[in-house]
Amino acid sequence: MKHFLMTILLALLAVSAVAQSQSRVFIEDFELSPDSSIVVPVILANVERTRGVQFYITLPEGLMMEDFQLTKYSLDYRMTLSCPYSQKNGCYMVFIYPSTGSMFPPDTVAVMTFEFKASPTFEGGIMPIWKCRGSTVNNSTIIYQNDTTLVTVPTSSLIGIPMDNQPRKDQFFNLMGQPIDSPVSAPVAIQVTTLPNGERSTRKVAISY
Repeated sequence: MKHFLMTILLALLAVSAVAQSQSRVFIEDFELSPDSSIVVPVILANVERTRGVQFYITLPEGLMMEDFQLTKYSLDYRMTLSCPYSQKNGCYMVFIYPSTGSMFPPDTVAVMTFEFKASPTFEGGIMPIWKCRGSTVNNSTIIYQNDTTLVTVPTSSLIGIPMDNQPRKDQFFNLMGQPIDSPVSAPVAIQVTTLPNGERSTRKVAISY
């Protein structure tokens, strides 16, 4: 009997772990030409009722925040949005919280949008979403999966931008969007290579010790 109860407990824990790992806050990868704007949705994929969400977002160099809005979905649940900039962390801190006792049901849906503006010299980059948290019905903490958005520049928009004759040195970033000297500095890194014709190649690099 004891063995049977232990088996049930382990199974429940496994299901709980899987459910937790499926909860995400993310923005899909997108393209943006220099000196142009784009509106992108922020997707909440939660597997349980959620009382508000908070996360940090770091922008690549040359990308600016123009505006942010809740979607109709969030407004229907009487949510409020705050998005102050943190000088200390160099990022935006996003807070979506209820003005009443309402909660998001389990779903995968756009809860807000960002409007970004690219500078005339924008060359793309990575945009990490990190420190993602939420709150359940009983006010216990939900830890959402972090995610990193790849922002690329269409090849056609790079025509006419002066480039060196030699390939640029590869750049490496950790998943927080911070530059690092080499992928050895982090267990998982993002490698960005810029070719002489302006094309950029980006891939995730996993380091095995």
